[in-house]
Amino acid sequence: MFKFYSILLLYICLISCKKNCTIYTDDESIFGIDVSHYQDDKESIKWDKVMQNTNPKIDFVYIRTTMGKNGSDNSFKQNIIELEKLNIPFGVYHYFRPNELAIEQFENFKIHNNKFGKLPIAVDVEEKSNFSTKIFKKELRKFLELIEKEYNTKPIIYSPQKFFNLYLWQDFKDYKFWIARQHGIKTIPKNNTPGKTPNLLSFKCPVIWQYSGTGNVSGINSKVDLNITSKSIFENQLSIASQQIHH
Repeated sequence: MFKFYSILLLYICLISCKKNCTIYTDDESIFGIDVSHYQDDKESIKWDKVMQNTNPKIDFVYIRTTMGKNGSDNSFKQNIIELEKLNIPFGVYHYFRPNELAIEQFENFKIHNNKFGKLPIAVDVEEKSNFSTKIFKKELRKFLELIEKEYNTKPIIYSPQKFFNLYLWQDFKDYKFWIARQHGIKTIPKNNTPGKTPNLLSFKCPVIWQYSGTGNVSGINSKVDLNITSKSIFENQLSIASQQIHH
């Protein structure tokens, strides 16, 4: 019975708490991609060609650098070199492994990261933990606070829409979010354009919306995640964050 009422409450809140995020269409759109070694499996990314892509024009990039307490992405160092060479705005993200301790993940992040680009550090949170929900949230917050303390900048949280609505929206209201609501893993978006905006249990829109995991971009020989934000968010909430990083 409790489960029934929990589901009913979630459904009601999805209807009543929905945030209509028209900012992505009301303001000038800014598009970006996020990459990892998966985009380098067949052939290295040709970043000069990426910058020539027109549908959409790519204005920013997020790079995966580390995963959990001992993982690092094979391609991130070379990607950063190329992005800096071409003066492309970028940020880095850490994949948070929910069954590993925050302090150990932070040490791994600190060892591998010394260049952060112009965008805020992002933390990718999308897996359910074997810990209790309470401990999982405690460890996640600890990791976020360690990042903020070390680099003097507040990270943003990447999360799929469903995971955000189930686990994050109530306890992390003090953070900005980058939300994934995609067309579907196997569904290629028409002309690389966004579909339905995120439907969140929140009264604020995400600063970035990942609208596809199957995008086509020149210079990348595989499918890639496509993201959108607005010009006002990009200039006033995203680009300024990197200025606070003191390392």
